[in-house]
Amino acid sequence: MTDPTAPSPQPSYLGAFLSHPRNRVAILAAGVAAVFASIPLGWQGAALVSTLALGLEVLACLVVPGLPSFQAWADRDQRYLARSMRRSPLIAQLTQYGDSAALAAYQQMGVRVQALYQTAKDRRTTLTPADVEKLEDLTVDYLELSVVLRSLAQRKDTASDSVAAKRIATLRTHLEQPGLPDDEARQLRAALTEYSDAIARSRRLAVRRCALEATLAAMPDKFEEVYQRVMTAPYSTEMGNMLEESLSRLRIAEDVAAEFETLGAAPPRTTATPPAQAVQAIQTVRA
Repeated sequence: MTDPTAPSPQPSYLGAFLSHPRNRVAILAAGVAAVFASIPLGWQGAALVSTLALGLEVLACLVVPGLPSFQAWADRDQRYLARSMRRSPLIAQLTQYGDSAALAAYQQMGVRVQALYQTAKDRRTTLTPADVEKLEDLTVDYLELSVVLRSLAQRKDTASDSVAAKRIATLRTHLEQPGLPDDEARQLRAALTEYSDAIARSRRLAVRRCALEATLAAMPDKFEEVYQRVMTAPYSTEMGNMLEESLSRLRIAEDVAAEFETLGAAPPRTTATPPAQAVQAIQTVRA
């Protein structure tokens, strides 16, 4: 998961304005107007229209990127791109693994998210698009955890506990032999430590794997519970507190995934660094 405390880059509002579809249409319209102006007035007409268009563009570059409404749009657009960059490789990996159940659960949660976005457009509700984005981020976390679980399912332990225990007993027997050279004793002790660590690591992974399986099994139902709770009271004045209370029951993935990463069991993830607002929303679902 993304570290909520990590700094995130601020989007370039000027760049967002220059690449905005409406700005591109305005530039194209100015070019067309310059062409038409050149018909009766010649190059002077085209130059006049181009100068006016350039002046308006410069003025817009100075004003529009600083507008709070435009900055909110740019932030929302960057969060969407960051979420898409996280989502695409995860769906590709699950498709490669053939995990149709996880993909179906994600699609169902996605349908619920889109319905909540439509509800957030109603001016009578206190539900905001930012609230829904938190839920959408959780669906991507679900994909990420599903990939981790699939990777663990394909991972084969190098040795069973019984085999490792037998080898540990053999190593201890060798170490008890009198007159053992120091170099050989050092190597045997190093091997003994490696086997002991391997057994402990294998047991920890087994426990965490069970916890991850339980987490993923419960998350779709808990997500559905949040959806039903919001949809049954869309105009509640306590929507913010109600949603936060529901989300607090859905925060599970970060500590689970972090433990797998610490153990080196989680696969590499391709993720984009989301903006600060989205970082706060990328949490994990916890019972």
